[in-house]
Amino acid sequence: MTTKPLAAVVVWVSVFSAVPLFATQRGNVPANPDALTQQDFKKRVDAYVALHNAAVKDVGTLKPTSDPAEIKQGQNALAQRIAAARADAKPGDLFTPEIKTRFRELLAPHLKGEDGRDAKAIVKDDAPVAVPFKVNAVYPEGKSLPTVPAQLLVNLPTLPKELEYRIIEKHLILRDTEANLIVDYMLNAIP
Repeated sequence: MTTKPLAAVVVWVSVFSAVPLFATQRGNVPANPDALTQQDFKKRVDAYVALHNAAVKDVGTLKPTSDPAEIKQGQNALAQRIAAARADAKPGDLFTPEIKTRFRELLAPHLKGEDGRDAKAIVKDDAPVAVPFKVNAVYPEGKSLPTVPAQLLVNLPTLPKELEYRIIEKHLILRDTEANLIVDYMLNAIP
């Protein structure tokens, strides 16, 4: 009779002592590298947006106006403040080598075949000339802001309102929409 309660205890201990073992094994499973890369990009974008918002606080928000000169003056002040705060910024601060590789993987399938030819044609038609590929450079005034074809944009991580993707020829830039500033760029994003 004592064997039944003892057997129950042995089974109970075996089951519950194995739970931490399974939890430990599950915890040691390596994370998805793509998820880690996307998470790293989001962290970098969030850090930039925090810097952007601090610069807006320092400069002050632009009061609603229809005067283009006032708008340009506010935009320039914000761009200068951000550039000063990012004086050591360099290409690859947001588009790291891992992120560049992942973005190329995300873009490549949508640039093949007939749809890919159409997307490339849209990018080529919209491409302005003489855009500097330089971090903290102001996007040239009067140059078109080429649209990013929807089939490409849908595959890239969503950006906050302060930033946008633009494709210039076959290069990808990350542009601050309020400061009109090139935050980072990725050469040869499109094959």
